[in-house]
Amino acid sequence: MKLDVRTIMLMLSGINLLGAGMMALISFHANNVRGVRQWALGHCCMFIGIFTSTQLSPDWPLWILATIPLVTGCGFGFIYNGIQAFNGKRCNYWITAWIGLQMTVQSIWFSVAQNDMRTMLLVNSLLAGCVFAACALNLRVKTTQPLKTAYGLAAASFSFIALMSLLRAMNIYLTPAEGIRLFAQGDINPVFLILGGLSQLAITLSLVLLITFRLVRDLHEQASYDSLTGAMNRRRFEDEASRLLARAVRTGEPLSVIMIDVDFFKRVNDHYGHQAGDEVLRRLARLLHAVIRSEDCLARYGGEEFCILLVGTVERGAAQLAERVRLLYAELHIDWKNDILQSTLSAGVSDSLTVGADLTALVGAADHALYRAKNAGRNRVALHSETLQPA
Repeated sequence: MKLDVRTIMLMLSGINLLGAGMMALISFHANNVRGVRQWALGHCCMFIGIFTSTQLSPDWPLWILATIPLVTGCGFGFIYNGIQAFNGKRCNYWITAWIGLQMTVQSIWFSVAQNDMRTMLLVNSLLAGCVFAACALNLRVKTTQPLKTAYGLAAASFSFIALMSLLRAMNIYLTPAEGIRLFAQGDINPVFLILGGLSQLAITLSLVLLITFRLVRDLHEQASYDSLTGAMNRRRFEDEASRLLARAVRTGEPLSVIMIDVDFFKRVNDHYGHQAGDEVLRRLARLLHAVIRSEDCLARYGGEEFCILLVGTVERGAAQLAERVRLLYAELHIDWKNDILQSTLSAGVSDSLTVGADLTALVGAADHALYRAKNAGRNRVALHSETLQPA
């Protein structure tokens, strides 16, 4: 059975229209995900370009004929820009303009000036293949599951459609000039278009997967991290601590807990306002993030209290870190509305060698040491197993 090329191209335009509608709908409800609007524009431009090309008539003015490759090329560019935006990069819209103008100029030159349909289709297929290959390369991103799977599917889809474009260009090059027409039937051309259409559908679905998994990850982070300080919330901290404690029981490595509390924090809120207090907590969290290791856990445990779980560290090593934090924080000057905010902190330390590999016991022992530090005058570090250390 002969496949009608014009019908296949109408199917392609329908897929792009569906993709444009899906992306536009998503953009209204997930406007915090970058790249969706560019993907909606890209699909819309490709729909207009492909659909209009199926209605071509030699009686049309040249400016309308020139608009078709311009809009289609801009669609390719917007898809590429969307990937850049989704990955957190700055969009290079000059690339979109360049692709659109390049396709327009070469289409006009080879179809009007040179009357060489074969070369026009060849260079346009090569350009499309290069753009899709660039999209696939930009989707090679190191990330975690399930985003990793979505990135892989999107990259594979773009790679396949790039391969189809390049193979189509090769087929055009090997076909005699007299057999080249825009809607040539043949045995190969419809196959390339059908495979390209399936790839286009796979691209749309993989982009939707990318958006979905990104939203799932963002929701998970919002549910796991304190929005003010970026530290783990208590629930996430307890989950991570349970995992690390179970590993510590198997390996025999020690774990330490540091409980940190800002001295006289209520005075800061009462005198300067809660926004000033929030800024103090943000700056302390930033300091803590800077001094702990990637394998350690930092949580805002409640109010102005922070908890740090240190992997492979005994009480004495944790106390040295706590003392370093205390000194750095005491030197911290926070500019706030023509005032300088400066405060101190107290800390309590415990470890699994003296308390045992139980989170409740570890936190309780460190909290008791912190209470001793507060009662002894604040601005100091106390150990669960020893007497109070002088500041």
